[in-house]
Amino acid sequence: MRRRLLIFAIGLYELFIGDVVMPGWLQIHSLHDLKAKLASVIVLVLAVNFLSHLVEWRDAAETLEFGLAVAVVGAALIAFGHFGEKD
Repeated sequence: MRRRLLIFAIGLYELFIGDVVMPGWLQIHSLHDLKAKLASVIVLVLAVNFLSHLVEWRDAAETLEFGLAVAVVGAALIAFGHFGEKD
């Protein structure tokens, strides 16, 4: 949670206040860049949560439903990142 907030805070600072020396993958040039970075972090957190759920496997149907929910949300966020910005 703290990393997502840190990425968000650095992105807002870089957008509205001034430049921050950051690695290339973390540089934010527009609001869409910030949203895409946060979406990718959310997808990563969803994947890790699914893997932790998979390790504790108790019910196959519940695991399948959880996996499908993670896949749908992840696909929506990835599609947003890919198709979201129109030039």
